[in-house]
Amino acid sequence: MKPPKKFILFAASMSAGKSSVINALIGKELLPTGNEATTAKVARIIVTVNTKSSVKAYCHTGSVVETSNILCPEQIMLWNRSDKIASIDIAIQLSGRILPSMLAGYTLIDTPGANNSMDVRHKEQFINAVKAYPASPILFVLNATQLGTNDDAEIIRTIREINPKQTVVFALNKVDELDEEKGETAKHYVALARKYLEGFGYNKAQIIPLMAQPALIAKKLLNNVELRRTEQNILRAELERFRENPFHFRSAAVGVPQVLKKNVRIRLVQISKGKIPAMSKEELHAFVDYTGLSTVNALIMGAV
Repeated sequence: MKPPKKFILFAASMSAGKSSVINALIGKELLPTGNEATTAKVARIIVTVNTKSSVKAYCHTGSVVETSNILCPEQIMLWNRSDKIASIDIAIQLSGRILPSMLAGYTLIDTPGANNSMDVRHKEQFINAVKAYPASPILFVLNATQLGTNDDAEIIRTIREINPKQTVVFALNKVDELDEEKGETAKHYVALARKYLEGFGYNKAQIIPLMAQPALIAKKLLNNVELRRTEQNILRAELERFRENPFHFRSAAVGVPQVLKKNVRIRLVQISKGKIPAMSKEELHAFVDYTGLSTVNALIMGAV
């Protein structure tokens, strides 16, 4: 499988939701997720329109050891845990509404959490990935519920040491888990993240508050995938908040070009005016905008 030339790297400390962000972008539960070090290999997700979907696993010498023409999350998880596997290529054929057309031709590179003290190979794999793609942008996923950790600092310093000029876009994930009644607003935490990143030399950082899990759930529903009960509950609760204030998270983002803000606002205005039926495809698409996913998508692609 010949990968395209447009690459986007994804970096984060453990449990920040990096793999969840990638799953949300492709609209499919493909990569393993969890509250521990679930990414143990470098996974290259190749979005294509011409090549059929397939998966290849490589050993540490670079040879192909296993292949499959079926995109099976369980198989990918097994390969991810195997000591015999060094990296995984996943080709996803663009079809129907599963993926946004603008993702075609890109390779999304999921890297292991470099802060995993239980396995030093994770850091080695992360460093090798950053060195391999010095001209490609990085989406760094920050955890809004664990902002400013030493683990984040270590990874950010590693990026700066390897290539200080590499473009980095920051997604402040899990803002839906903040307790706004206690003053934990997305705007406040974006401001904290901005100050934190200035300490590493990112004086004009692009920071987008993001809700990857609700975004993925909405996209699954748009793709006619049956939701689990817990997913239905999450989506229902977030849609209620969305209908009350569709501009809530949009106003918290910093460093976003005005043209992107304007495009998102146009779509959200229809919600604020009550002109879009509840649970319609139009509302779900607008909700994906509201989660911050559309803005993240546009920014990382515009940086390539």
